[in-house]
Amino acid sequence: METRTATQIIGGNPNQKRSETDFYPTPPEVTEALLEFLGLPKSTVIWEPACGEMDMVSVVESAGYSVIATDLKYGQDFLTEALPDCDWIITNPPFSVSDKFIERCAEHGKPFALLLKSQYWHAKKRYDLYMKYKPTAVCPLTWRPDFLFKKKDKRHAPLMDVMWCIWQPPYFHNTIYYPLRRRNDD
Repeated sequence: METRTATQIIGGNPNQKRSETDFYPTPPEVTEALLEFLGLPKSTVIWEPACGEMDMVSVVESAGYSVIATDLKYGQDFLTEALPDCDWIITNPPFSVSDKFIERCAEHGKPFALLLKSQYWHAKKRYDLYMKYKPTAVCPLTWRPDFLFKKKDKRHAPLMDVMWCIWQPPYFHNTIYYPLRRRNDD
C-alpha cells in the first residue's frame, strides 16, 4: 500500500510533519465541549499542567473558572511537580507520555480529564492501565478538531479523531460512553 494512503487511513497526514515537541494546541471548541459536559461549579479550581501557549487556559478562564497553568517549557514538569491546591486536572497531554500523565493524575487523587486519540485504548499495552484506572467517562468528539488552527497555511484537513477521558476516584466503576457535540452543531 502506498505510504501516503496508509498514513491517511490510520489518521495521520503525510503533508504535515509531527511537532518535534509533541505540542498541538487545543482548539477552543474542544475545551468548551468538555466544560459543558462536566458542568462544574464556578468555584472549581482547575490545574492545566501542559498549558503550552495557554489555549485551554483562556477557554477555562473565559468560562469563569480559576486556573493554575504550568508547563514543562516554563520549568514545571507535571510528572515530578507537587500537586497545587486544585479541584480538577484538565489537559491535552503530550501523546508520547500520556500513559505517564494518567498514572501521575491518579497518584494525585483528584478528578481529571485528558484529551486522547480516539483509538487510545485500542492497544494491548494499555489494557492493564485501563483496568487499573478505569475512566468514569469516555467522551469522543463528534467532529475532527483542527489542531493546526493557528497555522497560516490552511491547506490541511483535520484527520484525527479524539476523545476526552474523564476519571473520578475511585477508579473501579463502569465507564460511560457519551459522544460530545460541538457548540452550534445542532
